[in-house]
Amino acid sequence: MRPFWSVRTALLIALPLLVGFAALSIIGGGIVIAQRGTDSAARALMQSANGHIISRTTGYLAEAERSTDATARAITEGTIASQDRAILQRYLWQQLMAHPNLSGMYVGYEDGSFNYVLRMNTVAGDQFMFKSIEVQRRSRDVRVTWRNAFYEDIVPEAGMVDGFDPRLRPWYAAATRGLNSGWTEPYIFWTTRQPGISVARPANCGGAMNCVIGADITLADLSLFFGGLERDIGGRAFLLTDDGKVIAASEMTAGAISRSLGRNSARALPEMSDIGASLLQAVWQAGMSPAGSRPVGYRALEWDGAGYLAELAPIDFHGLSWLVGVAVPRAGPLGWFAGVRDSVVWLVGGIALVTVLSGMALSQPIVSGLRRLERNALKVRVGEFTDLAMPEGGFKEIRQTEEALLDMAHNLQSQMQATQLALDEAIRAGQIKSEFLAHMSHELRTPLNGIIGFSELLEMTAAAKLEPRERSYLADIIGLGRHLQHLIEQVLEFARLEGDGQGPVAAPLRLGEVADSIKRMLERQWAEKRITWINGIPANLEVSLDETPLRQILTNLLTNAVKYTRPDGRVSLFAARQEDGSTLVTIKDTGIGMSPEELRNAFVPFSRSLRNPYVAANSGVGLGLPITKMLCDRLRIAITLTSEPDAGTTATIRIPAGPAVIQPSQAEIMGVATEQPSHMLRLNAEV
Repeated sequence: MRPFWSVRTALLIALPLLVGFAALSIIGGGIVIAQRGTDSAARALMQSANGHIISRTTGYLAEAERSTDATARAITEGTIASQDRAILQRYLWQQLMAHPNLSGMYVGYEDGSFNYVLRMNTVAGDQFMFKSIEVQRRSRDVRVTWRNAFYEDIVPEAGMVDGFDPRLRPWYAAATRGLNSGWTEPYIFWTTRQPGISVARPANCGGAMNCVIGADITLADLSLFFGGLERDIGGRAFLLTDDGKVIAASEMTAGAISRSLGRNSARALPEMSDIGASLLQAVWQAGMSPAGSRPVGYRALEWDGAGYLAELAPIDFHGLSWLVGVAVPRAGPLGWFAGVRDSVVWLVGGIALVTVLSGMALSQPIVSGLRRLERNALKVRVGEFTDLAMPEGGFKEIRQTEEALLDMAHNLQSQMQATQLALDEAIRAGQIKSEFLAHMSHELRTPLNGIIGFSELLEMTAAAKLEPRERSYLADIIGLGRHLQHLIEQVLEFARLEGDGQGPVAAPLRLGEVADSIKRMLERQWAEKRITWINGIPANLEVSLDETPLRQILTNLLTNAVKYTRPDGRVSLFAARQEDGSTLVTIKDTGIGMSPEELRNAFVPFSRSLRNPYVAANSGVGLGLPITKMLCDRLRIAITLTSEPDAGTTATIRIPAGPAVIQPSQAEIMGVATEQPSHMLRLNAEV
């Protein structure tokens, strides 16, 4: 059936839907822009609220500073007699009455004396504890009395035992050492066992006596102050440390938390876990930074089913580095927008659903056609050219692609069949070549043996009757015959290795003994050239291999090393066991070496280079290394050659721990050696 639909037609049909979707996208974009505008307004609102909280907080703390500064100045200037306990305590009481945010004021002397007025909130109203410590030489007198807001005695003055020393308190150190401009971090007060902060100022109490004037603010009072600020902003306000400990929050006014901190004197501030699940904890966790920096900034979050806008901002007041947090319900400033946003979201969602369903209906023909293409391509990839799915109705472009794939598959099938026929023919040609070489070598060797035999017989029986020139000719005949016999034997060995499918028979043998026997066999050659022979194979090193092919491999490599090493050179043979159990054998000579081109063709049959006069002067047909390579492949021995011209050649073979039989490759059967064998030829970097 001819295809009716095209991709262009489908797009024309889908265009109205796309236009509608684009319109909705524009509407949605407007909503997003409005949302961002609203978010910007919300950020500005939160910054304003935070600025209000920070301003009120710094004013609250500055009030304590002003009271302390005024007292220190009055004592230093002598306006107040710091040594008159009654006058000083009454003045401190007046300061507490004037500053309700202060829970206590005191003067600590450098000799350990102390005057203290503490405000206590009771059901009957504010009550004040007056405490004095006078230290004279080794005596210590502690006096305590209670008065009401009219400075009337409630409890008469009485003595008590008290180990309090003002010089050991944090506020004394803050004033005398200039820490945080006289402010302390939150700590547990000695008398009330409640957490709070203090501000202290140094003063001169007359003569050489120095003293410190301090004022306390409990964290409970600070939390009540923040509770009042929450009513101003219609949300939540709190004060935190950089590491998330709570300084002031409405939760801090709970008696359970205050009592818990009072009992645990080692901890002045509650953790988030002490407060439990709360909006404060949600705001902190929403601002956690992976980099560990201060989690300041604006954020929107959900808590307890409602949305909130929150911001954490730093407050740096005279050395106190804390965080002020503000959180307000999102429904407050943004409630009108939420309804509109939800309606638009539902509208856009419905239109998007219609668009998706329309797209699925339009894409079905494309998907089915692509699936047929995928199935056919998978079959072609694995060489299956039967039962390919035929093109069906659908889009024109998809059908044309399917037809092109089928045509390609048919052409590929024809090419693969032709390639297989050519491969079979090449294999048969290789077998015929090997058989021809074997038969011809046998036919040549038979008359050649006769020539050599008769020549040797003539040399033994009639040499005395011949002239010197005739004896020289006879020696040349014998030498050339033996040389030709050696060449024929190499050709026979090459043909035998190509056609032999039998695997080696592994048996334990000592490498050192094999090397010594080869050395004795080649003794005449290396002795004539005065070559130094170094055998570095350990006497007890054994391998499990077929001795015949291994001996042939080592013989070929050592013969080449001796043949192509100039007189007075050196041939070295080393072997060692590796960590993986394999045995590494290295044969190194100081001979003529090989060029990069000669090294690349070293294992190619009959590729012996004649451009090097030293190579041309030595006999051979270029089958020694190819035969060695074929034997190594059969024994699963990796062989590597490295060489430099005029610097020598190094042959390395790696005998595996457990060699196994492998079958000849197609290249071996055909008598073809690849240009880059599987063992990888490695050139020296300096070549």
